[in-house]
Amino acid sequence: FTIGLKKNANSILKELGYDADNGGDKGSSSGRNPHNKQDKEIARVIPFQRHDVHDAWSDAALSFEFALKNNIYMENGPLSTAKSDALREWLALLSKSLPAQMKRTHILVDALLNYFDEATRGQTYMNQLVRRHVKEMPSWSWQTCTYGENDMGYTCGLWQLFHVMSVGVVEYNRHNIDAPIATGHASETLRNYIDHFFQCDVCRMNFLSQYDSCAFDGCHRLSERPSLSEQEWREFPLWLWETHNDVNVRLLGERLEQNKLDKP
Repeated sequence: FTIGLKKNANSILKELGYDADNGGDKGSSSGRNPHNKQDKEIARVIPFQRHDVHDAWSDAALSFEFALKNNIYMENGPLSTAKSDALREWLALLSKSLPAQMKRTHILVDALLNYFDEATRGQTYMNQLVRRHVKEMPSWSWQTCTYGENDMGYTCGLWQLFHVMSVGVVEYNRHNIDAPIATGHASETLRNYIDHFFQCDVCRMNFLSQYDSCAFDGCHRLSERPSLSEQEWREFPLWLWETHNDVNVRLLGERLEQNKLDKP
């Protein structure tokens, strides 16, 4: 369930579909045929089995859309100012950091930002806005890390979205050196999204506790100051990977304890 904490940033870039040895270009822009089974790029997603990276992107996109339908509005009426601000920042971050191959998600993100006042009026308005811009209904069938249990797909795909976003921050900064995204801003945006819209109470509280207590030296590794250093940018996906590893270790321990099995 875990990846070694010594995993370097290049390997994380590659596993999420980026060519770290070629200036950070997206893997599927390298001239390969994405439909050639023998030449498909490979990603590892929680629990880190090997999968086609396009399936990983698809699951991240599916969880994004599932959240719009089920996890943004938990009460009637418009979003509060705090929730609206958190959602706007999250969408703005995704618009910059997601790979171009996630076209459907980009269409939705752009629509939500362009019609943000409508999107934040209520669930009905959100649903109508989504359907205006993407006509085809999703299948709600996740491809990766479900072990055949589709109910596991949403949370797994959401974490995949977080990881793709974190690597995308590095990619964005490589190509926008005049206005890079500060890693501290990106992590705070993620924190606030989880705080307001991650409906697993235990998951949310554990993440917030880790983040707010500077777990894995996050307060020093992640800076609110925009940086020109790629080494500093890469601290964000590495920090998120380590944080997620810790989550998986804790969950594995709980499952072993529930089944009265010895921990490795």
